[in-house]
Amino acid sequence: MAVGPGRRKRADSKYVEQAARLAALLRERRLQADLTQEQLASRAGVPLSTLRKIETCQVSEPCYFAVVDLLRALGVAVLELTAPQ
Repeated sequence: MAVGPGRRKRADSKYVEQAARLAALLRERRLQADLTQEQLASRAGVPLSTLRKIETCQVSEPCYFAVVDLLRALGVAVLELTAPQ
């Protein structure tokens, strides 16, 4: 599949590692909250397909606002993404 101008392939993104960390955090916290993907997407006001793509690392540079909305719906501070592992 061709990638349009200004878009990078996932493998070429310098954010692949951070995307994997975000995916793991979202999934872990969602499961701790006993929420399905559908429930979390609805609470966050984010399309279900977007949440699924983020959780499965199909997108390495997700929309900032979608990430913030998902974290807020889970009660997770954005700073947790930048905390040392």
